[in-house]
Amino acid sequence: MGQETLNQNQSSEFDSLLAESISTKNLKEGSIIKGIIAEIEDDAVIVDIGAKVEGRISKREFIFQKDQKELEVGDTIDVYLDKIENHHGECILSRSKAKSKEIWGEIEKSFEAGELVEGVITGKVKGGLSCEIGVTAFLPGSQIDTRPMRDISHLLNVPQKFKILKMDLKRSNIVVSRRAVLEEMHKEVREERFLQLKLGDTVEGKIKAITDYGAFVDLGGYDSLLHSSDITFKRIAHPSEVLKIDQQVKVKIIKVDPEKNRVSVGMKQLEDDPWLKVKEKFNVNDKVTGVVTNVTDYGIFIEIENGVEGLCHKDMLTWSQKQNSKPGNLYARSQSVDCQILEIDHEKRRLSLGIKQLLPNPWQKFNENNPVGKVLDTQISNIKDGIIFCNLEGDIDGALFSKDLSWDLEPKEEIKKYKVGDKLKVKIISNDNEKVALSLREVDGNPFDEIKDKNKGDIVTCNVIEIGDFGVKVRISEKGPTTTIKKSDLAARKTDARPDRWAKNDKLDASITNIDKENYKVSLSIRVMEEEIEKEAMEKYGSKDSGASLGAILGKALGREKKEE
Repeated sequence: MGQETLNQNQSSEFDSLLAESISTKNLKEGSIIKGIIAEIEDDAVIVDIGAKVEGRISKREFIFQKDQKELEVGDTIDVYLDKIENHHGECILSRSKAKSKEIWGEIEKSFEAGELVEGVITGKVKGGLSCEIGVTAFLPGSQIDTRPMRDISHLLNVPQKFKILKMDLKRSNIVVSRRAVLEEMHKEVREERFLQLKLGDTVEGKIKAITDYGAFVDLGGYDSLLHSSDITFKRIAHPSEVLKIDQQVKVKIIKVDPEKNRVSVGMKQLEDDPWLKVKEKFNVNDKVTGVVTNVTDYGIFIEIENGVEGLCHKDMLTWSQKQNSKPGNLYARSQSVDCQILEIDHEKRRLSLGIKQLLPNPWQKFNENNPVGKVLDTQISNIKDGIIFCNLEGDIDGALFSKDLSWDLEPKEEIKKYKVGDKLKVKIISNDNEKVALSLREVDGNPFDEIKDKNKGDIVTCNVIEIGDFGVKVRISEKGPTTTIKKSDLAARKTDARPDRWAKNDKLDASITNIDKENYKVSLSIRVMEEEIEKEAMEKYGSKDSGASLGAILGKALGREKKEE
């Protein structure tokens, strides 16, 4: 306990002596005082401020006051007493704060004049970097470079120029930009280089960036656009297939825009145009071998000569009409194929190619053996969009439209009765252009054959099938087509235009008002027939001025007809 008490007394005595010593020098925290350089280390300067009190100051604080080169032990300098650490007998000093007022004045003049200041980047802080420009300044992340940077280690402690963006003396806050300096430098270089670039010149460049639509080429301080379409005459999916970053390239200046200060360049313009050889080398119907360069839903592109490609439409790929005949299921990029030139358009620089033309045509043989009118046994292979597809022979399918299923029933309802795999007996009704149209309803004959000699205005005898509010549904003769006589066409007089005047299986006469033998449609009217009869009777047996009634005239006409018989 005695020794411990002695140590406490010594410590208290030391603190009292130190405080007394400092007091005699009038040292106060927050004041600027004189100090003597006691020692110079690798990264710090030791300063004695008297009363046996020393402090360490980072060398970094001397860089921009031209002190570092002149520093020598024994020199007297102004320092800022930031804090006294009585317990350790040390203090915290600052050289930059001692000169802050003077430095702030110089920086403010540079800011107002738009001049650059010199400094170093000292490290990372939240949102950016910390800099020393005589005082500490903030460099936001967005102002470090013209492009985002992940690694800034090569920028640390390297003297460089900054532009002051903002100053706040009250908050001791200064915001600087390195990016603005770089942009200004680039702008000057760009403007100077732009004036040197002339349309048609061939220049050397370096690939700076690659995008989906092309690449940017550095022409020595000036970035130009190299569009994908100007890289090569060959088809490429992406510029990276033929270019890489930092690649040295030779390009031709193909466009200069002084208003937008832009330059476009091309590589293929330095090559011979392969299309110039097409006219003398290729002809329609030539058989050629090429390589698939692209596969789309509508066909495949085939390169038949370096830089010369044509389109083989999906309809020209195969004779098959199966679902698996899609271009992507048949061919792939880089595949070698034989094809035939179908068309050459020199003006539009287009080639139409065909692959199936070099293969046997199954349709030719099928059509020879199966003419229009032939009845075949088949099986449903697919049903889509109101069409039943029936397999006929090999890869050949025929189309059976819903309207050709029945003469009398509703097509949309009738097609619901069928499913894939059903076996049908069908009749070929057309086989033009590699397409076969089928009919189920014509297998047992065509009811319109019964009226093939009839024309508009002819009177036909019909059998009543059904009556209703819609009118009267009838069949012409015994085996003819069915049609519906609308209610408004049942009689010349409205009082007689009643469907219930007839019953099922009754016979009636009507006039043909419209007949479409190609599309199998016919329209009938009892009203038109009666009006024609009345018109003829009036013209033949009476006049409107005679005062005779229509009934009397018709009776007279009928009486004369009987006498004549």
